[in-house]
Amino acid sequence: MAGQNRFTGLFWVLVISLMLFIGFATMSMMRIRGKGSDQASSSKGSKIFKSKNEGAIGVLEVNGAIMDSKKLLKKLKSFEEDEFVKGIVVRINSPGGSVGPSQEIYDAIKRCKKPTVTSMGSVAASGGYYIAVGTSKIFANAGTITGSIGVIMQFTNMKKLYDWAKVERFSIKTGKFKDSGAEYRDMTLEERAHLQSMVDDVLSQFKKAVSEGRKLPMEEVTKVADGRIFSGQQAKIIGLVDLLGGLDDAIDDVAKTAKIEGKPKVYYSEKPKSKFMDALFGDDEDDAESSSSTGSRSLVVRLLQAVIGGDAKTNSLLDAVTNELQPGVYWLWNG
Repeated sequence: MAGQNRFTGLFWVLVISLMLFIGFATMSMMRIRGKGSDQASSSKGSKIFKSKNEGAIGVLEVNGAIMDSKKLLKKLKSFEEDEFVKGIVVRINSPGGSVGPSQEIYDAIKRCKKPTVTSMGSVAASGGYYIAVGTSKIFANAGTITGSIGVIMQFTNMKKLYDWAKVERFSIKTGKFKDSGAEYRDMTLEERAHLQSMVDDVLSQFKKAVSEGRKLPMEEVTKVADGRIFSGQQAKIIGLVDLLGGLDDAIDDVAKTAKIEGKPKVYYSEKPKSKFMDALFGDDEDDAESSSSTGSRSLVVRLLQAVIGGDAKTNSLLDAVTNELQPGVYWLWNG
């Protein structure tokens, strides 16, 4: 009897989920039809252009902390391969992030054969600014927070707290530097010197990128490469940005460089998001490793778990099923 009740509950949860999914997919298609190509993820194969002097501008959106480059590189590549996208605006709203991903995005933008310019939003600092210097021109708002040319490594020393709590932590390691920065002990002078040399080396890489991208002498870059931030207006005076202006100004500028006649079509790299649907079905752009964690599972998955139980085998099955029921524009083009 309990098994029958569980099956009935599962059936109705699946029916409700499917109805919600179909409703959202319908709204997504209506949104696409209503907005046309301006909001499309790709224009490949489009018939909207009548001559070779017409075309589109791709807007590559860099939002939030830069911790991974995979999605941005994929979107940049799609713009590069799209014959109708004639130029790219890198729209940055980021305080920075990890060094490696920032450098990967910067290198990919530098290699891009199409005209590229940067449009800074509220903040484009540190790793965000690193990416910006890979483009040929930088637009910033007068009040944009930018700069922060520098590198930082942060550690916490909890030795006194452990002593107070009478907790002893230790490591078995293969070399004297293997637990550098461990929170349970003081850092040695040798460790500090090693980590400082590493930070200094990465800073020199950052400064070189700024010097080359902005065509500034290294000594001029060094003067402002102490981690300080600037307003967009200040940054323009010292040569860190080219022009004051918003996203539309950047789009018009790159369209002119790309010799696009008339008003260009604009393709954004990110689709509009619904917070309600993200909570219900989960974020369809999450990586597989993050979507499998309990904390990021969608409401639908958690409802199913409540009905049929939460053992490991069931969780694996639910992940497999719900990963195939992701709503939105990308599902529609999944092929």
